[in-house]
Amino acid sequence: MTQPVPVRRLPPIPAGIAALCGLLGALPVAVFSFIAGVFALAGQVWVGVLLSAVPAAVAVVIAVGAVLLLMGRSWVVLVVGAVLTLGLVVWAVAYGAADDDPVSLAVLVGGPLLAAVLGSLPSVRAWVAARRAERGARV
Repeated sequence: MTQPVPVRRLPPIPAGIAALCGLLGALPVAVFSFIAGVFALAGQVWVGVLLSAVPAAVAVVIAVGAVLLLMGRSWVVLVVGAVLTLGLVVWAVAYGAADDDPVSLAVLVGGPLLAAVLGSLPSVRAWVAARRAERGARV
């Protein structure tokens, strides 16, 4: 009977970069949603409060996804959060935000895009699957 090969506890480099890019990509969206929520709350515009809660919830999903990915539990949460963040950024750009500033547009799009691509690489998915299998074998 052979012993199973132990799985590395440290995540692969693309997983770490994906978590970092996801957090950096969600940070401007979270700050914007916080500021918009405060202004909407001050003006008692409840629709604005609800609309600013959506990007805040997506930022929370990104943070939870980054932790889950670095722990080797799930890669899907980070990728879904990054795609949602990318959707919010594209929606904001379509409505006129950051039209004349290509650097901010590159930062806003680049972070979530890299997080989604790197988080769904086969090496990252294989590492998460191996960590899950190892955890299941210990129980």
